[in-house]
Amino acid sequence: MAEPDPDWWRTWFGPSYLALYDETLRERTPVEIDGLEALLHLTPPLRILDLPSGQGRHAIELARRGYEVTGMDISPFLIDVARERAIAAGVEVRWLTGDMRRPVAGVTFDLILNLFTSFGYFAEDEDDRQVLAAAASMLAPGGRFVLEVINGERVMANFEERGWFTVGQSAVMEARSLDRPSQRMVVKRTVSTPPDTEMSVHSLRLYTGPQLEAAMRQAGFRRVDLHGDWGEGSLQRDRSVVIVAVGSVD
Repeated sequence: MAEPDPDWWRTWFGPSYLALYDETLRERTPVEIDGLEALLHLTPPLRILDLPSGQGRHAIELARRGYEVTGMDISPFLIDVARERAIAAGVEVRWLTGDMRRPVAGVTFDLILNLFTSFGYFAEDEDDRQVLAAAASMLAPGGRFVLEVINGERVMANFEERGWFTVGQSAVMEARSLDRPSQRMVVKRTVSTPPDTEMSVHSLRLYTGPQLEAAMRQAGFRRVDLHGDWGEGSLQRDRSVVIVAVGSVD
């Protein structure tokens, strides 16, 4: 299988990503924010950073519910889409173009979100650690960081070299390889939306819940709670990982 570009994420999260997933994700967004509010017992106003914010689906829904929201993403294309959608929705969101490995200077947040497996894209583990350290540095005293990622333990235990699924009118076929020592999965994805076909190669660093907990504590979070999906129950192998990490009290 072809090796992915180390910076594959710079080009994938653009028009092709939006064309494939936008409508499906739009339907899921209110339910996901309902789960977030229930799990964290959230009430506005809070200062929230959506990192990365993509096309703004979570940030706009949170702003609609009365929170003070900042959305940051490395894709200028998605930030432009998000800005237009916020205007159309009649909500105010501060939009920033930036790298989640670098903290936003001079501002802190009560809550930072990293949702929908937006973690593990970088070629080096050190870059992932920088994401966690940046998030910890931007939290107000006692603030919380929420990370939602695919359950690496589940993927590795039930690894399949091939898979396919449909998204709207598109058929998606995946050829996968897994390097178990490094816990890195490479996916060659073919998206067929008649009459067009598009191929791309992605890489994802898989993490287990305990590995993420250890990395967060090393990044300076004083408390780390692991959950399965958006429920308050304990983490299980067949569920996604939702981690709530609490920053320092200083």
